[in-house]
Amino acid sequence: MLSRVADNLYWMSRYIERAEGMARMIQVNQSLALEYADNDEQLKEFWQPVLKSICIDEVHLEEVGGRKIGKTLIFSEAYGNSIRSSIYMARENARMVRDQLSEELWLELNNIYLFFRDGGAEELYEQGSDHLLDRISRFSLVFQGLSDATIPHGEGWRFLTLGKYLERTDQTSRMLDTLNFRNKAPSRSDLMSVLRCCIALSAFRQQFRGNLSLQNVANFLLFSEDFPRSIRFCIRTIDHSLHTISGSPSGTFYNEAERLTGSALAMVNFTNLEQVMEKGLHETLDELQTNLIEIGQRVFETYVLLPSEIKSLGESDAAQLAQAQQQQ
Repeated sequence: MLSRVADNLYWMSRYIERAEGMARMIQVNQSLALEYADNDEQLKEFWQPVLKSICIDEVHLEEVGGRKIGKTLIFSEAYGNSIRSSIYMARENARMVRDQLSEELWLELNNIYLFFRDGGAEELYEQGSDHLLDRISRFSLVFQGLSDATIPHGEGWRFLTLGKYLERTDQTSRMLDTLNFRNKAPSRSDLMSVLRCCIALSAFRQQFRGNLSLQNVANFLLFSEDFPRSIRFCIRTIDHSLHTISGSPSGTFYNEAERLTGSALAMVNFTNLEQVMEKGLHETLDELQTNLIEIGQRVFETYVLLPSEIKSLGESDAAQLAQAQQQQ
């Protein structure tokens, strides 16, 4: 497979997962924010930890206002991770590898792109933001189902899977990290909102029988063996995808991306919640997020850059090139 094709498939998948995660985060938090609808200061205070956890620098609450933050995160063209921007970038990456996608997959992505471009999304938003956010979430789930059902499970599909689970790991860690940025101990509604953002509430209840606490929520989202959005499950899938692509045996590493992923997997496999809490939940998640960024960069260097390009570029230059290529 051409390296450029792999890169486009990887980023298409990441952007779609990002749009879904953003849609669910907005929907859950907009519902909770209704409690502060009559107080602008409390509304800003509510949104601040959420924005901080997802590292938004382009959106300023003082300028946008707490009442318009949801619309900004959906439609803003200035904010590169808005839902509109993510869908546009996913479609652009898909357009460049159109021959690698099934007709059904392309039509699904192109339809949601046209829906945003032609103003249908704004019209639906005015009827009720939940209608639009539900549609975005359903689109992502349908897209993922079609990718599993209509694309051969070869190298291209592995890069789709790799992008999806790298993005999902990051999303889960950031949603969990919102609890660390609250000015007080997380309330029951705070804990439930994190689970809802990760589509984890029903699965959590099955395991913990409604015993809602920070320790149980963190334990579930970090260490669950079989929940497909837990950090352990996602990292294990990333590790499997990387080894399948390179052909190296599990437990060894062929490149730096595999070594870093193996290290992250060892952390979640051989660490328990007590050790995490002793170190600090935020510190653990922050270290994980840094590791995920590094894994993504090493995937780019291994499978997209030519060896001669790696030698001629410093690490900072390579990182800038990776970012610039996705902004084209």
